[in-house]
Amino acid sequence: MVDYLISVATLVTIYSMVSLALNVRWGWAGLFDFFVYALVAVGAYVHGVVTLPPAPPNQYGDQYILGLHLPFVVGVLAAMAVTGFISLVVGAIALRQLRQLYFGIMTFSAVLVLAVVIMAEPELFNGVIGLYGVEQPLSGIVTDPTAYSLLFLVLCVGVLAVVYVVLERLFWSPFGLCLRSIRDDEVAATAFGRDIFTERLKAYVIGGLIAGLAGALLMTYLTSFSPGGWSPIETILIFTAIILGGTANNLGVIIGTVVVFGVIGEGSRFLPDIPGHSDAFAALRIIAVAVLTVVVLRWRPQGLLPEPHLRDAAKSSLDAKTSTKRT
Repeated sequence: MVDYLISVATLVTIYSMVSLALNVRWGWAGLFDFFVYALVAVGAYVHGVVTLPPAPPNQYGDQYILGLHLPFVVGVLAAMAVTGFISLVVGAIALRQLRQLYFGIMTFSAVLVLAVVIMAEPELFNGVIGLYGVEQPLSGIVTDPTAYSLLFLVLCVGVLAVVYVVLERLFWSPFGLCLRSIRDDEVAATAFGRDIFTERLKAYVIGGLIAGLAGALLMTYLTSFSPGGWSPIETILIFTAIILGGTANNLGVIIGTVVVFGVIGEGSRFLPDIPGHSDAFAALRIIAVAVLTVVVLRWRPQGLLPEPHLRDAAKSSLDAKTSTKRT
């Protein structure tokens, strides 16, 4: 049971980074983006081919590019660099011409194209079989499987904490305020001299970097990754986590991810079996997420933790100073 709980906590922690990546793009910049989970997949694949040794010739038909057998940290940095570059290219093309719904359709189509290319070209990432056998970086420190899982969880939580702190600083920075002003009113932001294209492109790249980081950690933990492990439905679940937790609220997004992927996603596995439907829990999970999304949008569209505003932060700071003077 302990191993299972550690596994769930690790996956929820990694998915929280993915949710934060999408939150920067959608919650902050107003970009209805489906491409974020494809970048998680790219980050996982890149990390795999950088850290794996060269593919053995004629053994089980495995084939993939690179096979550099480099350390874990190099694989993570490579994954972030590639996903950041892809985000820069896709954003530079799409953000200049497309807005709102059309941008979402374009990114959704890009996911499908990327999946087909990866499956059709086994020379890239071993086709439908995918990559497997990725080395676990902390296995040399501890040999006990439970201790290793716990240590990797601590690493993931530490990385999530760093990402959260950085995004919180960006949220209240002039860049974050500018992004949200563009999201709320592009015409007014343009009138005040904001470069909408450049600012949104920055947000798109930042989201891509975080998605690549999450993909590298996901590949490291699972030690394998294939086209069957990612689909547009994953992005829908991430959207639900953001809507539930509170759009543009970093802490709320993490809480929403815990509920969607932890409580609902894993809790559905413990439902009683339905005769003749051994995989009913998967369908029930999707139904529960869909119902939850409708309920939240109808009765609490701001989410569990509403988006904080500058006036709220100023009021909290003033209250704290007043309380300090009184004591």
